[in-house]
Amino acid sequence: MSVRFWQERLYKTVDRRDPVIRFHRTLGRYLQPSDCVLDFGAGAGEENPYSLKGNVRKVIGVDPDPRVGTNPLLHAGLVSSGENLPFRESTFDAAFSIYVLEHIEKPPVIVSELRRVLKPGGLFLALTPSRFHYVSLIASCTPTSFHKWINKKRGRKEVDTFPTQYKLNSYRQLQAEFGKGGFDLVGFDSFEVQPNYLMFSSLTFLLGAAYERVVNRCEWLSSLRVNFICVLRNRKKA
Repeated sequence: MSVRFWQERLYKTVDRRDPVIRFHRTLGRYLQPSDCVLDFGAGAGEENPYSLKGNVRKVIGVDPDPRVGTNPLLHAGLVSSGENLPFRESTFDAAFSIYVLEHIEKPPVIVSELRRVLKPGGLFLALTPSRFHYVSLIASCTPTSFHKWINKKRGRKEVDTFPTQYKLNSYRQLQAEFGKGGFDLVGFDSFEVQPNYLMFSSLTFLLGAAYERVVNRCEWLSSLRVNFICVLRNRKKA
């Protein structure tokens, strides 16, 4: 039996295959039509086909990649590393990131900048991998060149593969860094999806599927699930 056969048999719904869909549903529960929203690490928009345009007042993106300027999911895209955001204080009602936190090298600086540009009470939502998942553990022990090679096999451009840090990729890390930086963790959801990195054979795919069933069923194994979604609120100053 082919990988495709098992995929269609075991993962019939798209939300069990695509964590970004689940994240956008979370965004939909928190964002308002009047919100001005920051897409932190927006990139070129090629890896994320889901747009907030039409659902919020404005979506502004930042990314070190110059392609952010032509990202079709944004009203405007600006080149920025994130360590010195080109916005005034309290510009945004909310901010979000998709697979960005694992690349953050200086968490205190990023947390401080996010708090500065968010309004008091504003939200930051993120989708990111757990540092304890087997993919993250392998990534932590291998060079970026290996990550690029693997992603190329998966159909992802080398230019869209970046060095990983995993400094904001656990419940404890999030609480510590964002807590010190003036945020409260108000929502946290961890989940495993289909084994997207094990689709090169039916055997590896089925092993990954068995892992997915176990960690999703056992709450005490929740830190071993591949993805988590966090919701953080900018604490109002006293």
